[in-house]
Amino acid sequence: MRRRTSPARTSARLALLIGSASLPAWSGLLASTAGDQAFASYAFAPELGSGIYETNGRALQIYRLPFAFEREGWRLTLPVTVGLLDFRSSDVINLNLPRGIGSVSLVPGIERDFGITDNWSLTQFSKAGYTKASGNAADAVLFGLGLRSNLRRPGVQFDEDGAVKPRSQEFLLYNELNLAVADLRGPPPGDHFLRLRTAVEGDFATPLAVGERRLRVAPYTLLDAYINPPTSPLTGRDADRYQKEIGFSLSLYPRSSRLGIALPALGVSYRIAGELSGWRLAIGAPF
Repeated sequence: MRRRTSPARTSARLALLIGSASLPAWSGLLASTAGDQAFASYAFAPELGSGIYETNGRALQIYRLPFAFEREGWRLTLPVTVGLLDFRSSDVINLNLPRGIGSVSLVPGIERDFGITDNWSLTQFSKAGYTKASGNAADAVLFGLGLRSNLRRPGVQFDEDGAVKPRSQEFLLYNELNLAVADLRGPPPGDHFLRLRTAVEGDFATPLAVGERRLRVAPYTLLDAYINPPTSPLTGRDADRYQKEIGFSLSLYPRSSRLGIALPALGVSYRIAGELSGWRLAIGAPF
């Protein structure tokens, strides 16, 4: 079972997110079909769900690299998010290169973990950063803060690096309360949302092995409840208040590493979110 708060785990996460939140970087292309309020949503690329989304013949992907460093119980997060327009999965298979980058976001944050019991931890986090958009779209400043909860079944044990020692079967209940605010540097209005995320994940050993490492499969499901939903980047209307996701990830244990960094898990899932429904290919923790 992966411990979301371990230093090696956090710094190693490399997530491929195909995003629902970065359209305003290309607002000039969509202005004829959506209001200015829709353009605020791209600043939430580091916050929202992932997938491949196509509408009116257009496609959008988001790539996110959430690097982090930990020292004396404090963790500095440095997520970098890159948005691409009209770049599909088939382009990757055919080795086609994207024509341009729509937006780049850097939103540093500070996190602090608190152990309530051996199997229950809370994490406070806050962050602030900037999104640079291409073309004539407005840049944005992003602020956020929240609280995460990781509750595992009793009897969990950790190794010397602080990572969970997985048994044949592990279970995790995850909750997160997240407030995010986007302030656009231009005429369009800003946007904000308050989200409560609840997720359940299992982690099971399989009979398959790669060398001395055992393959593990981790199915999960999550529910996002928005008290104040963000504006959809596709229509300019509020996104669905309730969004669901179901999927699984694969990993090897003991973890192998390259250059001192543990190799992350690989996962695939489907997100049910109205017009933003779509597939997600993830490298690293699913939430």
